Amino acid sequence: MKEALIVPDVHGRSFWHPALDYAGDVVFLGDYVDPYPQEGISEEQGYKELLKIVDFKKQNSERVTLLVGNHELHYYNKGYQCSRFSAEYYPKIHEILTGDETKGLFQLCKQEENFLFIHAGLLKGWYKKHYKEFAPLGNTLEEQLNRLFEVDQAAFFEVSFERGGWDAYGSPLWADIHEHLKEKEPFDSSITQVIGHTQIPGDAYMKGNHFRLIDNRKLYMLKDGEIIDK
Repeated sequence: MKEALIVPDVHGRSFWHPALDYAGDVVFLGDYVDPYPQEGISEEQGYKELLKIVDFKKQNSERVTLLVGNHELHYYNKGYQCSRFSAEYYPKIHEILTGDETKGLFQLCKQEENFLFIHAGLLKGWYKKHYKEFAPLGNTLEEQLNRLFEVDQAAFFEVSFERGGWDAYGSPLWADIHEHLKEKEPFDSSITQVIGHTQIPGDAYMKGNHFRLIDNRKLYMLKDGEIIDK
């Protein structure tokens, strides 16, 4: 199995910088902007970190993957707003995500053998609801979901009550960890999802039957079929 360095939610932080010196594949799980005020990171700093990440992708397009998170979704369309949305930086971030020169740098998910990298995780209920929409869009799950995001972003602004919404299931950009924990069975038991979206304390990631939640502000590696510390 191919090795990869994995970067969870950035939110303007700099912990991802060692990736600049890593020579192999790198996967970012999304949520690059909208810093937490209590961390002392300004919106401007968050935007500058995004520019660095985009430049890193441009220079290493074949080996760096930039996934989108829910904090990118509302810069595609401000009708999908969530916490810490910046009206000031909306035009600039929107241009990065949708402009002709850079829109192709981002995608919804990436699959590496039996590992699926996806911001908040794919729930079976959401999968079953939308399967008929994305099944004709490609030959693999990665192709199907990436293409669906291109043609129907509204499907990804589905939020369950666990995150303050009204939908039955959270989308792959909004699924809550409690939804994953309550699932009796995943959409595909052969796939392990690598997710961010929900911050967790401490130095260890959260391991579930079908997911690895790694959103704790540090880098991880996919190596020999396992998620390990960098």
